[in-house]
Amino acid sequence: MKNNITSRQVSFVLYGIIVGYGIIDLPKNTAEVGGTGGWVSLFIATIIFIVITYMLTYLQYVHEDKTIYEYSLQLVGKFLTYVFTFVYIIYFFLFFTMINRISSETMTNTILIKTPVKYISILFYIVTGYAAAKGLNTIIRLCQIYGAISIGFSIIFSLILFTKGKLVNITPIFVTNDIMVYFKGIGKIFLPLIGMEILTVIPIKKNNNKKIARYTTLMVGVIGILYIFIIESVLSVTGVEPIIHIKASVFVVAKGIDVYSLEFLRRLDGIYIFIWMLNIVCSLSLWNYGTVTLTSKVFKGIRPSIIIIFIIILSYITSLIPKSIMQVEKFITYLSYAGIMTFFIIPFILLIVTKVKKNDKKI
Repeated sequence: MKNNITSRQVSFVLYGIIVGYGIIDLPKNTAEVGGTGGWVSLFIATIIFIVITYMLTYLQYVHEDKTIYEYSLQLVGKFLTYVFTFVYIIYFFLFFTMINRISSETMTNTILIKTPVKYISILFYIVTGYAAAKGLNTIIRLCQIYGAISIGFSIIFSLILFTKGKLVNITPIFVTNDIMVYFKGIGKIFLPLIGMEILTVIPIKKNNNKKIARYTTLMVGVIGILYIFIIESVLSVTGVEPIIHIKASVFVVAKGIDVYSLEFLRRLDGIYIFIWMLNIVCSLSLWNYGTVTLTSKVFKGIRPSIIIIFIIILSYITSLIPKSIMQVEKFITYLSYAGIMTFFIIPFILLIVTKVKKNDKKI
């Protein structure tokens, strides 16, 4: 089915898939990378991913109303197309599986202490499987609603934390002598910015999306700024040394904050975990959608509903392979590095071929 979606909707799709699990430990990870200057690594990474997002948007725009499977067939032939497609299918599938597992583990370790991980995981599978079955338009509506709520709350959340924090905890903001440390740290904080690969399976119509590159790159920039805002607000409360020893650092800090003026809403941790769950639902739905869409392209004779059921069952079995949350975290880290194939190397190859064949236009 062709989906005639707008530029703004595509930008919220990016927000929905990028802002997921990675945000909950972002202050801890950036503090480990560069201390109070860790935000610099994230800022540089954001600029890099803005460029990558532009490249992916460009490819989708010039190959109107096609997914990467369809225009890859035209550009590089059947063999390479199948190689590229299976790389994306495995990548989307593994992210869908491992983000489900680690999100379920996090919820069990934070708020649902006595709830087995498998039950939370199965609930996520049911919700995201239903969303995938309803199609891209339904997922987009979820991303728009949840994304608007998430952005608004994240800003309010950070402002409240700043009122409880101290300026001394986030200084020095930048150390000139640590500039190489900041650059080396970029590779360690890829995960919270990964997800723009989903653009490769979203058909775009030119007549409704003449400014789409502006929307998509702006959204990635907004996400980067929002991340920095959250990082600095959390560090202002705890400082660098304590935060590097805290798992699910954003949630733990929120748990220690009481805002008496908000009466029954004074416990930020309860509100935060709810918003975080909305982010996870959007993210998982989109990873699942990417897996299902490309699998359907390869196995055209199988109904999408059968593919969805098969992927969910296989995903659940695969999610049981890691024996601990530490193994899951390590696997996701390696997977984020492997993402260079899907968000840069393969699209760059297709971009070069597009240019050589002069099959491009300005956007």
